[in-house]
Amino acid sequence: MNNKKALLISIFLILVFGGNLIASQITKVGVIDRTRILQTFYAESKGVRELETMKEQIQQELVRLNDEIKMYEERKLAAENKGDESEALRLDNIIFDKKQYMQDYYRTKNNQLAERQKNLYQDREFAQELLEQIEFVALSQGCSIVIDISTPGLYWHSEEVDITNMVLERLQSRS
Repeated sequence: MNNKKALLISIFLILVFGGNLIASQITKVGVIDRTRILQTFYAESKGVRELETMKEQIQQELVRLNDEIKMYEERKLAAENKGDESEALRLDNIIFDKKQYMQDYYRTKNNQLAERQKNLYQDREFAQELLEQIEFVALSQGCSIVIDISTPGLYWHSEEVDITNMVLERLQSRS
């Protein structure tokens, strides 16, 4: 009888404590700030540096085109002051064409920049790397689930469960 009683108590204790261990394992949650990860990681990435270089080159070209237009406007004004209407008309056509080209250039390059920026933030290779690093950190921290802080319905989280910095450190050490 004592053996049966001891066995029943042992089984009960295993179920109670084992169940608690399983329940605590299931409820361990990690939180990340995916937006901050993207902004921080990409701010230092080669792709963002290339994007910034492209912006600077476009800006320089726009300044050059604007200076060229001003030069033609000055020539046109000089031609008008001399009374040379045919030269003023020719220069006016050049100015019109240059302004049109500048507008087209700006629109085209702006679209290219927007597309390149969109592609940069939707890089499948990076998304896979991010997922792998989140998984690694989550498992090493004992998390069963990781939630982005922008998840609807998440109203508050403790800093203790925020694994954003650990994920960022792993990503930055890989690049």
